Amino acid sequence: MKSHTSNSFSPAIKTISLAIATATFSAAITAQERQLEEVIVTAQKRAESSQDIALAVSAFGSDMMERAGITQTHDLTKLSPSLSAGQSSDKNNGGFRIRGVGTSVFSVGVEQSVAVIVDDVSTLLPGQATANLIDIERVEILRGPQSTLFGKSASAGVISIVTKSPADELEASVELTLTDEEEQKVVASVSGPITDTLGYRLSGHWSDRDEFAENLFPGGDDANGETSKGLRGKLQWNFTDKAEVLLTAYYAEDESTCCAQTWAVLDPGAQVLGFIPGDPAPGITPSDENTDFIADDPRRGETESSGVNARFTLELGEYTFVSITAQDGWEYTNTLDLDFTGLDVLGPLTGGAGSGGLVQGGLNKTDFFSQEFRLSSPSYKHFDYLVGLYYADGEVDREFLRNDAGLPLASSWAGSSNTESLAVFGQANWRFSDATTLTVGLRYNDEEISVDFVEKFNDPDTTISGDNSDTEVLGDVSVQHFFKDDIMVYARYAQGYKGQAFDLTATFNEDKAMNPVAPETSDAYEIGIKSELLDNRLQLNLTAFYTEYEDFQAQSTTVDPVTTAITTDLNNVGALETQGVELEGVALIGDNLTLTFGAAYVDAMIENFEGATCYAGQTEANGCTGGVQSISGGELPNSPEWKWNVVADYRMDFDGLPFSGFANLSYVWQDEVNFSLLQNPETVHDSYGVGDLNIGINDNNDRYRVTLFVNNFTDENYRSGLVDYRGLYGGAIALANSFSRNSQRYYGVRVKFSL
Repeated sequence: MKSHTSNSFSPAIKTISLAIATATFSAAITAQERQLEEVIVTAQKRAESSQDIALAVSAFGSDMMERAGITQTHDLTKLSPSLSAGQSSDKNNGGFRIRGVGTSVFSVGVEQSVAVIVDDVSTLLPGQATANLIDIERVEILRGPQSTLFGKSASAGVISIVTKSPADELEASVELTLTDEEEQKVVASVSGPITDTLGYRLSGHWSDRDEFAENLFPGGDDANGETSKGLRGKLQWNFTDKAEVLLTAYYAEDESTCCAQTWAVLDPGAQVLGFIPGDPAPGITPSDENTDFIADDPRRGETESSGVNARFTLELGEYTFVSITAQDGWEYTNTLDLDFTGLDVLGPLTGGAGSGGLVQGGLNKTDFFSQEFRLSSPSYKHFDYLVGLYYADGEVDREFLRNDAGLPLASSWAGSSNTESLAVFGQANWRFSDATTLTVGLRYNDEEISVDFVEKFNDPDTTISGDNSDTEVLGDVSVQHFFKDDIMVYARYAQGYKGQAFDLTATFNEDKAMNPVAPETSDAYEIGIKSELLDNRLQLNLTAFYTEYEDFQAQSTTVDPVTTAITTDLNNVGALETQGVELEGVALIGDNLTLTFGAAYVDAMIENFEGATCYAGQTEANGCTGGVQSISGGELPNSPEWKWNVVADYRMDFDGLPFSGFANLSYVWQDEVNFSLLQNPETVHDSYGVGDLNIGINDNNDRYRVTLFVNNFTDENYRSGLVDYRGLYGGAIALANSFSRNSQRYYGVRVKFSL
């Protein structure tokens, strides 16, 4: 449990209080005409002002993300205090968390708790959420359960990414990025009309970034680098005044050597599996800043994604009909050196019959089709409504191999997980008066899941199949009231739902085929206030929430110290809860300074989880009895209790010069976290803060922009993961770091040219 809440409380409150006080005082004493622009979102499947809806939503436009250097989905954690993200050598073991809740499991048959949606089309696996943000119109982060409108993979929230549409006039841009860490990146787009009724948009990117984690094995490959490229094309046809179709096609691929695990602590007498001779880390000084590692087998992750979708919009009198048809494919192949050494591990294990290290990896492949129909009414005086029909058919194939050498920890299997779902949903707004509105939403979801599993070590192969079905009715209700036109208060209740799942791993068996992991459900209560003050120069939003989850889906991994067998199990945590308070604000200070700030207090705790696996090295004195423990009262992994951020955006005009200047300074601080669901005290990470700075010039006619930037300018060292590998090292202490790119200072230049 966290022990320094009072200490961490102080800097957050002081900073945010100072920001608010400064903004209020400055705005109050200056009679400026500048006002905050209205932010339009589609968080409720309609175009609405973010300040007018009874929902906790953060929206970031392309200009803000560009000035702040937001280029990857994981960078969004810098802007939203309630959002956090994991990072792993396997992309599917990462994923996002909102208000402390997210999904990070090895099984490919499990959906996300935080849905990531691109242009109204859902992604199927967490690994698909790790992507470049290219040619983006805006990003919306919807906090709390959104299952009524967004389906069964949104039990904790939604990240909605909206890409830019074809432009009415010819426009084009190219942006070049160079950094001191040998990154080269090119992003380009062109858009405009073909005829009076036909328009297009084409965007692409290419990047190459060197590895920063050094492999000390002679001739071994370094790690933590990436190359990527991709294209997206759009064609919009307005074939009548009332009808249009938007066609989108995309393709992207990347090759990554993420994420090296380097020793933070390693017992000098540690041996692989407890008996393999040889020093596992010669020349390495373990520390929490160590980025050197040793591996005789390469670390690789290769991703290929492609898809097409069609959005058809038809005006039927005053009604609007929308159809979205999508087909998406994603392939991900990865390999990993499992023993984290350059030793010949297989020789002693096989009596000389084999040689080399422990290696695992395989192929993930998805095929996803979805169809959504929506009909929205006009906004009548007292009511409006939206109804929809949604169908999805998804298949995930997984092939896995861990050293085919007849070892206890060896594994070779293939599996396929299928889900087919049909849903009917709707939402209605009833306005009792111009100031008060009641909103009610309802969704009926019917789902069928199936699985096929083949264990390839047996002769003949062992084949196991299973299927199941489930139906669920859920909904939400909210009421909001406006005081004048600038202050709105609301209260909301929402139900969340994430479907049942098969635990598709090497330990899959007949019992797991007959008994899939139960659905994850949630009940969320939220009250909030949204305000536009000082003639719309100051915007303050405050939200308080409480959410209770039943049968939360979580994973535990154990290594048998005797047989070295690795076991991963998907569990239903009995119950957990997350509660807290969120503050968001934007202030215009004087003529040139915009201050964006936010803070979140999130208390995400496991309410009831008896019989959880013990963490590595846990003794009976520490609560481990018969290999199991109770983690009731524990904290959710990678969930900071306190987190806050400030972004200062300053613009300056230069009289007589053809360009203006700008400076963007951002800082984000978060409380300590534990990376282990099993409450391992060795995997606790201290609090830290990271700042980024962007300065540059912008042509007054927007023909060019030059930006000098430094990320993590204080060179604040932090880890994106801590893993205890004691089970692989015979009980000796073996604690490994993972580092993200932003965990060290780097700087560079971005140059953008536009028509």
